[in-house]
Amino acid sequence: MARALLTVALALHVAGVALAAIGELRHRASLSRAGAFVLLSACFGELVALIARGLAANAFPLRTGPEYLLVLGWFVLTLHLDLWFRLRVRAAALVLPPVSGLMVLASYLFLAGESEALPLRTQGWFVFHTSIATAGVAALAVSFAMSLLFLVKERALKSKRSLRMLEMLPTLEALDRLGFQALLYGFPLLTLGIATGMVYSAEHHNRVWIWGIKEIFPVIAWAVFGGILWARFARGVRGRRSAILAIAGFAFALLTFVGMVR
Repeated sequence: MARALLTVALALHVAGVALAAIGELRHRASLSRAGAFVLLSACFGELVALIARGLAANAFPLRTGPEYLLVLGWFVLTLHLDLWFRLRVRAAALVLPPVSGLMVLASYLFLAGESEALPLRTQGWFVFHTSIATAGVAALAVSFAMSLLFLVKERALKSKRSLRMLEMLPTLEALDRLGFQALLYGFPLLTLGIATGMVYSAEHHNRVWIWGIKEIFPVIAWAVFGGILWARFARGVRGRRSAILAIAGFAFALLTFVGMVR
């Protein structure tokens, strides 16, 4: 049941990505709107699939890497829809829906060979830790998207040839501001996720720190994003250097998945 629902949601997600991208690249508002509403349907479908999987397994659906990717993909898509409908940041459709779609697709493929009969790790600390950490990485995905668009816009301005790209994207100041605001939300959530992960590890492994991939990469990502904040507040560093670091930090955060694959 859950897999059938996820199949439909994934198909809607792919269709929404295509419509939104074509609409933005060709400046067709009707296609952009259609893509946004198809993505909204996909978001709802993925949420229903998550609930169905949790009910079938009688567990919180954040136990494994594939489940983590599915929830993260749903979170990222939800934040994109908020940007699109509430803030009218339409250019985000070129980055966030494809990124979240790849996460959902990877989850779909990995879940195919995974049994739902897994240990029921539904303790309070585990649920809180995984939820808050995933929300933090999703917020940092927005910072990643704005940083990527910042670099594209900057390059277009320097080349003075990509006029359509210049018209499509928000100003460099707006992209920098949105990316920084997302970082201000994501960094505390990531910090809290790492801290609660240590509490969970201490309770169940009698060790505060385990030298594993899924522990190391989030801390590296945390250090990178912390460095961005320090440089911004203490040195006034922003723009290109901040954008490159934000992209690198998000890449490290995603590498956490490597340590979660069973």
